[in-house]
Amino acid sequence: MMDKLCSETVTLYHPDAAHRLVVRRVVRGVYWQQGRRTLPDAGGTRQGTALLVVIPQTAARYGADYTLAPGDRLCLGEGPALQWEDWPGFVPAAVENAAVVQYVLPMRLRGRLHHVEAGAWWNGSGTGVHSLTR
Repeated sequence: MMDKLCSETVTLYHPDAAHRLVVRRVVRGVYWQQGRRTLPDAGGTRQGTALLVVIPQTAARYGADYTLAPGDRLCLGEGPALQWEDWPGFVPAAVENAAVVQYVLPMRLRGRLHHVEAGAWWNGSGTGVHSLTR
């Protein structure tokens, strides 16, 4: 069943500050779900875009083929190569189909890593729980 759901191509971006470069990895066979999220709070209701990405181990091996951490960027499809100078501007407010990772959950099945779930949420200005424009 997971094979039928995981039909998207996603580009992962991981910053390497020590070498002033952005590591780019294109992964095929990924699940990308994007939709609206509403959070009621004391000041009213905040709305934004929510994202869930699932990367099966059969598509790419977490820790061996790619790394993913909060603050990394994702792009639906085959995204562009980025130079270090491009990194600060590669955010949802400026780039269509871009997202900033807020959490990464390696998921296990029968004691073995099965897939990784990553997610985020943001509003139209590119901000969410934390500023995504930095």
